[in-house]
Formats: sequence, C-alpha cells, structure tokens
Amino acid sequence: MPPFVQLLRRAAVRLFEALVVFYLALDAVFTPLFRPLARWAARLRIVLRLQDAIAALPPYAILVALAVPFAVAEPAKLYALVLIADGRWLAGAIVMGAAYVVSLLVVERIYAAGRTKLRTIPWFARLMDWLVDLRDRLLAFARATRAYEIFMDAKRRLAPLAHRSRLRLAEAGAGLRARGAALLRQARARLSS
Repeated sequence: MPPFVQLLRRAAVRLFEALVVFYLALDAVFTPLFRPLARWAARLRIVLRLQDAIAALPPYAILVALAVPFAVAEPAKLYALVLIADGRWLAGAIVMGAAYVVSLLVVERIYAAGRTKLRTIPWFARLMDWLVDLRDRLLAFARATRAYEIFMDAKRRLAPLAHRSRLRLAEAGAGLRARGAALLRQARARLSS
C-alpha cells in the first residue's frame, strides 16, 4: 500500500477513534443528568398506563411506536453537535437536552414496555444482539484510549464539585419555594382583607 494511502487510512482511523470517544464522553456527561428525571417519569401513573398500553400492542406496532421517537432523537443529537461546532452553544445544548429527554424518557420507556414482544421478531432480536455487541466493543475500545482515561480522570475530579453544586441548587430551590409560599400567603391575606 502506498505511503500516502497508509497515512490517509491512519488519519481516518484516528478521526473515527476521536469521534467514538467524543460521543461516548458526551453520553457519559448527559445520561447521568437525565437519569433521575427518567426514574421519576417512570413512576408516573400516566407513564405506567402508557407502558401497559404499549405492552398490549402486537410486536410490529410496538416497533413503529419505538421507531418514530428514536428516528427523531438520534439525528437530533448529531444536529446538536453540529450546532455546537458552529458556535451556537445554547441552541446546541437545548437540542441536545431535548434529544436526551426524548431518548431517555420516551424511547427507553417504550423499549422497556415492549422488549419481550420485540424480541419475538427474529430480525429485530438479531439486530439488538448485534447492536449490544457493537456497543460493548466500542465501549471497550474507547475505554482503552488515553483520551477516555483523561476524560474519566477529569470527571472523577469534578464529581465533588458537581455534588456540592447540586446541593446548593437544592438549597436555593427550597429557599425560593419557601419565599414564594410566603409571598403567596401575603397576597392571599391582602386579598381577603
């Protein structure tokens, strides 16, 4: 193979490695932010009823119900990266957040409700097995890179700061709720007198 082709191939492989690590790093950042919201939503009565309704559908109807939000959420994540790369940070963050909400709240709940019936579709079961295997191999590959090691080290160092920030936000939220309740009581008292 000519040296130029080897160089080009090496560059393409490095670019692919960087993209995989970057995507997994983003996933590692955003998923924990939305996971508590997903757990909370999973306990809502309306979500439980919708899950029961989805579980009662035939396998291909569940597949359609799964495909529609998935077809919106996954390309939206890539579009968010394009927005961020273009310097539109706020728009990119909003699109990324919305895509993760759809992905974690809608797609995950539909899949959880219909997993058993979806696995009765032979090609879907094979596809999911292949995707899980691919995900596991990509994760193993990414975790073996120096970039992932640096990212995880930074994440570990920032974890105490993030925890303190969450506590401060919770305290501030409680203070705001208490102040809002006091203002509401004052307004009611003024209106009733």
